[in-house]
Amino acid sequence: MMEVDSAAFLGTEAFRVPLHLSQQQEIPFFMNDLNTAHLTAKFEDPIVRMTVNGPISETESTAALEWFKQLGESQDEYQLYLELAKMDFPDLGSIRNSFLSLANIMRGLEDCGKCAVVTDSPFLRSTAKIEGTAIPQMEVDSFGIVELAEAETWLEAA
Repeated sequence: MMEVDSAAFLGTEAFRVPLHLSQQQEIPFFMNDLNTAHLTAKFEDPIVRMTVNGPISETESTAALEWFKQLGESQDEYQLYLELAKMDFPDLGSIRNSFLSLANIMRGLEDCGKCAVVTDSPFLRSTAKIEGTAIPQMEVDSFGIVELAEAETWLEAA
């Protein structure tokens, strides 16, 4: 009999689940959420929901790259829902710098088919469309905060 340590999947207190080798059980994929000071990401198969609530540091960018690398090792394809609100940033320059950091992360996401950028900033919506042209493996579109349903529908149509 083989045992699976659930802590590896759940990030919680360990318990052991016996599996008989003859059983064809698929263990559901579980990914711990990414939580930093200004960046959160949660995988809700097949969509990653990422929220940015302030200027992103280099450390946060590195953590996000590692998180997406781990996700890519177990998922063939996923979509990205990225939300940024301009009120979370001190000025337009910090919003732009954070978005450019995110664009650098997105360029490395080989398994991400689509990215919906949801923001209340017309400037960021335009920037998302321009930056999206530099990410050939991913289709990028931008939506206003009031267009949440449209962004969800667009991602689900993948």
